[in-house]
Amino acid sequence: MGLVAELLNDVPAAAKYRAELEAMEQENERLRAENADLEEELAEYLQQWETLDSDAVRTLEYLSQFERGHPHEIAQACQINIQCVESQLRFLATWQYVHAPVNGSEPMFALARKGRRYLSDRGLLKGNMHELVTSDRVR
Repeated sequence: MGLVAELLNDVPAAAKYRAELEAMEQENERLRAENADLEEELAEYLQQWETLDSDAVRTLEYLSQFERGHPHEIAQACQINIQCVESQLRFLATWQYVHAPVNGSEPMFALARKGRRYLSDRGLLKGNMHELVTSDRVR
C-alpha cells in the first residue's frame, strides 16, 4: 500500500481525490526512474566528452601527489612552460577541477573532487587520493 492510499484511508474526505493522487504517485515513480536512467546516460557521455590535454592532466597528476601546488613548482616538476601552467590552472579552476587560491593568499592550487574523479576514472590517481574518490562515490 502506497503512502497516498494510507493517507486516503486516514482521511475519508480525501477519497474523492483518490484517482488523481494515485495517478500523480505513479507519474512521480515513472519520473524518478526516468531521471535515474538519464543521470546514468549523462555520466557516460560526460566521461566521453570530458577530455583534457596532456598538460592539464599532468597538472592534475602533480596536484594529486601534493596537497597544494604553486604554478612555478608545477611548471618545473612537469617540465611545462609557466605560462601554459598558469593558463591550464585558470581553465581547471573555472571548470572546478582544482581549487583556486583565496584572494590575497599565496597562489597555491589544490586538486578538487572533480579533478580527483577525472584522474580516478582514467586510472591515473595513485594511493590515498584514489581511496578518497572511492569513498566519495559510496556516500
